[in-house]
Amino acid sequence: MKCCQKYLILLVIPFLGATESFPQTSSYVNFEGAQTNPIRLSADGIHLFAVNTPDARLSVFDVSSPSSPKLITEIPVGIEPVSVNPRTSDEIWVVNQVSDSVSIVSVSKGRVTDTLHTGDEPSDVVFSGNHAFVSVAGLMEVLVYDVRTHSLVKTLPLLGHGPRAMAVSADGSKVYVAFALSGNKTTVLPQSVSPPQPSPTNPALPPPPSVATIINSTDPQWKNNILYTLPDNDVAQIDAATFAIKYFTGVGTINLGIAVRPVTGELYVSNTDALNLTHFEPKLRGHFVNNRVTRIGTFGASTFYDLNPGVDYSILPNPAALTNALAQPAGLAFDSAGTHLYVASFGTDRVGVINPDNGNIITRIEIGSTPGTIVNPAAKRGPRGLALNSNTSTLYVLNRISNTITLVNTIQNTAVLEIPTGSFDPTPSAIRGGRGFLYDAKLSGNGTGSCASCHVDAEMDHLAWDLGDPGGNMVTVVSGGLSYQLHPMKGTMTTQTLRGLNNLAPYHWRGDRADFSAFNPAFGSLMGGSQLSTSDMTAYVNFINTIVFPPNPNQNLDRTLPATIHGGDPNAGLNTYMNEFYQPTLSCQGCHTANPGPGSDLLVKARTGPGATTQPMKVPQLRNIYQKLYMNVLSGSKSIDGFGLRNDGATPSLLSFFSQEIFGTFADDPVRKANLTAYLLCFDTGTAPAVGYSDTVTLANVSSSSITTDWTTLEGQAAAGNIDCSPIAASERGDILEMLFDRDLVALSLVALVPLVVVVKNERDD
Repeated sequence: MKCCQKYLILLVIPFLGATESFPQTSSYVNFEGAQTNPIRLSADGIHLFAVNTPDARLSVFDVSSPSSPKLITEIPVGIEPVSVNPRTSDEIWVVNQVSDSVSIVSVSKGRVTDTLHTGDEPSDVVFSGNHAFVSVAGLMEVLVYDVRTHSLVKTLPLLGHGPRAMAVSADGSKVYVAFALSGNKTTVLPQSVSPPQPSPTNPALPPPPSVATIINSTDPQWKNNILYTLPDNDVAQIDAATFAIKYFTGVGTINLGIAVRPVTGELYVSNTDALNLTHFEPKLRGHFVNNRVTRIGTFGASTFYDLNPGVDYSILPNPAALTNALAQPAGLAFDSAGTHLYVASFGTDRVGVINPDNGNIITRIEIGSTPGTIVNPAAKRGPRGLALNSNTSTLYVLNRISNTITLVNTIQNTAVLEIPTGSFDPTPSAIRGGRGFLYDAKLSGNGTGSCASCHVDAEMDHLAWDLGDPGGNMVTVVSGGLSYQLHPMKGTMTTQTLRGLNNLAPYHWRGDRADFSAFNPAFGSLMGGSQLSTSDMTAYVNFINTIVFPPNPNQNLDRTLPATIHGGDPNAGLNTYMNEFYQPTLSCQGCHTANPGPGSDLLVKARTGPGATTQPMKVPQLRNIYQKLYMNVLSGSKSIDGFGLRNDGATPSLLSFFSQEIFGTFADDPVRKANLTAYLLCFDTGTAPAVGYSDTVTLANVSSSSITTDWTTLEGQAAAGNIDCSPIAASERGDILEMLFDRDLVALSLVALVPLVVVVKNERDD
């Protein structure tokens, strides 16, 4: 009989477990995945399932002895697994954010048995009857699958930004999904109709520039200017039988966790409430978000529970508040009786125990080594997900930042054990040492806010803020040999992503931060704490420089552009962008360096003439432009976002942007505008679309055209340097097919990650 491998897995993983005889890779790619429900228990409480996000694996623990978990297997899945849910004791569904897939895992077989392609940024999965419901944050929809055939049953478009965390009613009749980036009804009043800014309090300052204004979209004062509505949908309720959708509003701004209360069936949502209607940084110092749990009653009425009741925000620093603060609430878990609600405080390394009837905080459980007022971001745990076994009084807390699991005794309300999430963590020291500075709310004066309160998981909150300072000083910026004077009352600025910042200085909309360390003063002026030491700021900078963009979901798998998207031809748009002039000496490429490039020449420029801004602005990068096009200002429309393009978010679309007079010959050319829009929707993020792409090869599909095409494409991408692997030659595919038959191997996983390696276990039968 021919020798054949028992397992062959083609996958891309930053590093592989040191306990296994697999080839090691030399680099790690940080996508900073947004964990949603990263840990869950089996129905019988015997097994604990946790995602080892950095190592792209599912960890399975035997917890039959609840206080002594035993790691029994680790199964490779897709890139950036962020949620896990067991459908049966053996069949586990794992959601992979960057791979844009769901891996269906068999524990007994120790491998992925099927892969579902979901589209951009899937986040969570729940089950009702014979259906699986998968939230897809990037596409703003929920996909419904048949759990028996794995076929797609229904696509449910949703009116809300970033659907992520999901829950199911006790009887299975309702499925709930929380919108992580739902907004808060705030929008922007364009500069042309905005009232002037108040006079500076610093008499040495000149009059402030004219700027756009952040307003509540429902403010009757502006009803003649704001002709669209912001539904502010925070939670969607899906009828599991009919797929009818109902929305709950006014719950929170950033909604990261959701749970159904046993017995009553009420919904509870962990959230932060942004205070971006308050203008100027000094007024927001130490209090720019509220941390809450919102109770949604059976009839839809909402009750808000402040997780930091009684805090006097005027006192900074505030050690008493720091000792008890619960910031950036994430995962939620109820006990079986529904009398205690546990909430993971991602920002302050605590778990809050709440009375769900009145919101009173029963106790706070410290996670990690920084209790009370101790601040040490390098040792931060970052509790993100919760799994509770009420029968054994054991709470399992998955810590995102330390990649560990903490066991909590819920009778004593103390942490009793901390274990690794898996046998190997490939996270480099630069990330381990610096990640906590982004998320640690204890760096604020009262423990209630962090950088990540707005830069959620290193991304955007899809809001705008006015962090100007009427008592500040003028700032001088030199760029391209020119000197600019910038006013401290800068006005409305949309939150920018922290991805892809390496070598992209200067920073912020006006380029007034020479490097990332120049943001250090914000720890005092905005967060109400103290500036970081030079060594700590260096650690923070080194971490930020590791974060990259995921692939652009609008590109083809082979990194080419599609033939058409949104009514335009992106290939023609690329030619216009690179080679055509909208004014005699002006082209898109002239400022927005591209192909390859971030879409910016990194220069600060003062534009005059039609469409000019009142302040000099840095030419912005374009790599995430496809994520910022959910504002609709047409009369009577329902807009998902209240802010769009440019620094103030007042430009709702690319078509309206290209229609400005400054674009000369393009402004009145609908074909060129449509093509340019199509191209920018596909703008390369710097990460190839094949990164993270997965397939599962079975006896039934190994010779199919779809698998053959995908395999050939991945080999081609490896040869082109877009993914790193040792591709399997086409001549070897027959051997693999024979192997499948010879060994009765049900599935072969193909996952193109960065870097990519071919993994072959060296167990053979002769």
